[in-house]
Amino acid sequence: MLGASAGVGGLVLVFLGILITTVGTFAGDTPDAVLRPYRLGAWASVGVFALSLLAVAVSLVWLAADQPHWLYVLVLVLFSCLLVAVLGLAAAVTKATV
Repeated sequence: MLGASAGVGGLVLVFLGILITTVGTFAGDTPDAVLRPYRLGAWASVGVFALSLLAVAVSLVWLAADQPHWLYVLVLVLFSCLLVAVLGLAAAVTKATV
């Protein structure tokens, strides 16, 4: 879970970079209504990245502690939420921008 959460976080950072680069390609006088979906997607990406960091942190705590079962279950729940969040992010940004 530790490695997978870090890997998903890396993918989300790549996605965030694409969104930021896309916003940068628009002219300076582009209306906010055009840029809003990209900006919302970028901030949502930051939130999903934060969730991946939380999953990594809890995984590290589980490894460093006595490896209690409840903490392992928490890691699994966080990772599952992370996967759902990544799917939701991809779907929402695609719907808003395409």
